[in-house]
Amino acid sequence: MNLSTLGTLAVTLVFLLSVATVGFSVLGAVRRSERWVEAGVQALHATFAAAAFASSLLVYAFLAGDFSLQYVAHNSDPAMPVFYKITAFWGSLDGSLLFWVFLSSLFASMAIRANRHRHAQLIPHAVAVLGAITAFFAGIVVFMKNPFEPFLLDVPNSGRGLNPLLQNVYMIVHPPSLYLGYVSMAVPYAFGMAALITGQVDDAWQRSVRRWVLFSWLFLGVGLVLGGLWAYEELGWGGYWAWDPVENAGLFPWLTSTAFLHSVMVQERRGMLKVWNMVLVIVSFLLTIVGTFLTRSGVVQSVHAFGEDPVLAWTFGAFMLVIVAGSFGLLVRRLPLLRSRGEMESVVSREFAFLVNNWLFLFAALFVLFATLYPTLREWAGLLVEAAARRWPETFGGIEPPSRVTIGPPFFNHWMRPIGLALLFLTGFGPLVAWRRTSPRALVRQFRAPLLAGAVTLAVPAAFGIDSPWGLACFGLCGFTFWTIVQEFARGVAVRRRNRPQPVFEALLGLFLRARRRYGGYVVHLGVVLMFLGFAGKSYDVERKVTLHPGETARLGRYTVRHDGLRATTDWQKDMITADLTVLRDGAPVATLHPARWWYFQMPEQPTTEASRYMTVAEDVYAAMQDADLSTGWTRFALFVNPLVNWVWTGFVVMLAGGLICIGTRRDQLTDRIGGTPHG
Repeated sequence: MNLSTLGTLAVTLVFLLSVATVGFSVLGAVRRSERWVEAGVQALHATFAAAAFASSLLVYAFLAGDFSLQYVAHNSDPAMPVFYKITAFWGSLDGSLLFWVFLSSLFASMAIRANRHRHAQLIPHAVAVLGAITAFFAGIVVFMKNPFEPFLLDVPNSGRGLNPLLQNVYMIVHPPSLYLGYVSMAVPYAFGMAALITGQVDDAWQRSVRRWVLFSWLFLGVGLVLGGLWAYEELGWGGYWAWDPVENAGLFPWLTSTAFLHSVMVQERRGMLKVWNMVLVIVSFLLTIVGTFLTRSGVVQSVHAFGEDPVLAWTFGAFMLVIVAGSFGLLVRRLPLLRSRGEMESVVSREFAFLVNNWLFLFAALFVLFATLYPTLREWAGLLVEAAARRWPETFGGIEPPSRVTIGPPFFNHWMRPIGLALLFLTGFGPLVAWRRTSPRALVRQFRAPLLAGAVTLAVPAAFGIDSPWGLACFGLCGFTFWTIVQEFARGVAVRRRNRPQPVFEALLGLFLRARRRYGGYVVHLGVVLMFLGFAGKSYDVERKVTLHPGETARLGRYTVRHDGLRATTDWQKDMITADLTVLRDGAPVATLHPARWWYFQMPEQPTTEASRYMTVAEDVYAAMQDADLSTGWTRFALFVNPLVNWVWTGFVVMLAGGLICIGTRRDQLTDRIGGTPHG
């Protein structure tokens, strides 16, 4: 039996087992039969085993160079390093769907194993939902996008190779991180649906899924930031976020899952927002499917998309309609059971701050989604007008159909800046107000120092000539929120040292051990502040497009860049042209940059831009080669000074550390308390 046949049988088995999982679980729930429920659970575990086997076959095909498979031939060649051959597994559409099936079955198996006995009544329904999701993707692999499809006639001796843009160290981690974030969101959704089906909509189901939402949030964040870092170093345009539709696809569920992680604390503390939290779980999962739909259907135009496939687009569209109808139908049915136990008592309260925070996150997600789809919606409207004009020329013949438009970064930045700054303010505001209501005296005491810190951090850059209103506002809010976090840590340490004399570091460690969610959340907020500090630097960056011959120089802010010459080199995979640039400040050299252009032998029509940068705490000096002539040394460069950009990456690392602290919270720890104060 050849690899193509064995792989096809393996993915078919995955599909059949996932269908059996749904059938057994539904029978077990309807008949209240433990034996059928157990059969569904075991079928779920078997689905994972079959998916792991199918995935290992495809990885083996890449490592062995089996070019009889079309997918391997289109995405690999013998000269590729081993780790790129492995990452080629998810480098294109067919393999990425199989990778999705593998992760879906893995997470389903892990979640059910962990909760098998703690939530026995929810299990058959959760298993059925997870099995149905896996069956959908497995069905697409089997019937539409089989990566084990062989060549029927001439088998090539070599492959075309992985897209050169994907042969980058960040792309080894970036796509699977996004997949981990996307796929793991199915677990909270499945348990939420199980709670609605059974009517057990108390807080118990959330205790099982909060970690999964946090897990998804973490990996979506890792994927988004690594994608930005890849774009910054590989695409040569001097930025890291261009509001590309595929970039946005990962942002939608990250925003809504962030909202859920905040609002769930209100439900735990006050018994409020039950309906809202269920809506956020549904919408977050739905947006993971929307993101997958956008990147794989061709509905939006993006250099990162997998291509255009109308059949796949309709298939995903039908799946999303089922999710919307089924999920919100169940939600409406259970509304009487989701009444809040508490009421909003004051706008100057922590729960109101969280509610506004949630509104902003959800609005941001829906706004970016609509703006991303708007060009496509206009194009569809134009097609409808043209069809109507052909059918009824006397009525619609004079109507000019709308053309497709392009919505670029200026539009997104214009609308998202105020939303981002409002969220940054709420990040600092929330911990300063109490649950239920805050007295005027407490407001003055809490806000005095953070407001002073914000005023100072606004005044200092203004004194140095920064005149961007958005940049100054961002600096001021960073100072305000940073001091809020410092203040919370200082008070926690003081309480511990007052109750039991101990060194500051020991008291700080005790805070994390005693209340991981609360202080891990503050570490996340600290990372957010550092990232916004990096965003603020964008308000006074320097950009120049210059053409230089060897020996010529260009002024770049307070730096001078000298072109020292070009070098042409070749390795086993590509031709390379590299420029040598010297960066000088006050006449003295401070760094040497080596921007380059690479042409891979298998895909010379897709050269890559390899940027080079001089990194400091305060800024990056960034150079990218756009064109060159080896005979004369003539070279066109894009040169940038990007202030504070490295704080974006530093803030991400801090945010990731805070998320890991939060995810380590004990299972039975619902509401963390330090000195009687719940997690904020």
